[in-house]
Amino acid sequence: MKKVVIGTVATLSLVGVSGQVSAAEPTVIKTGTVDESAIHAQAETEIASVTSLATPQEGQKNRSSGNFSVENLPEGTYALKFVVEGAKPGTHFNVMKDVSGGFDPTIWSNIYDGNTTDVQTDRSFYISNPSGADSNFVVKVYALH
Repeated sequence: MKKVVIGTVATLSLVGVSGQVSAAEPTVIKTGTVDESAIHAQAETEIASVTSLATPQEGQKNRSSGNFSVENLPEGTYALKFVVEGAKPGTHFNVMKDVSGGFDPTIWSNIYDGNTTDVQTDRSFYISNPSGADSNFVVKVYALH
């Protein structure tokens, strides 16, 4: 067992109070013991990478990329993280699922660089309806575990 101290340094200013208040030393907020075996470091494993156009592909209403797969995730995966490379800040998009001969549902909406989502697996996701991009960009998907 290890003792963990969580603290903060605060500046306090009170109007109408005489005397001096000092925040030169950290103030301990909470102390306790933590079982080290219960602490798990977060790991990120890249599981997919796809290039998206800045607009939907020719002849497509929504689709701006080819399909990518989210399968065979590392044990303990609890979320997916989307990283956008080569796009202007503020670029965002949806992720849809390619349903052969059917309606393609939107799985995640309004995804920005660094967003995390719930975990869903399939071999046929794609980027759709990008906004804010002025050129092609790459989307990398990481399993957080």
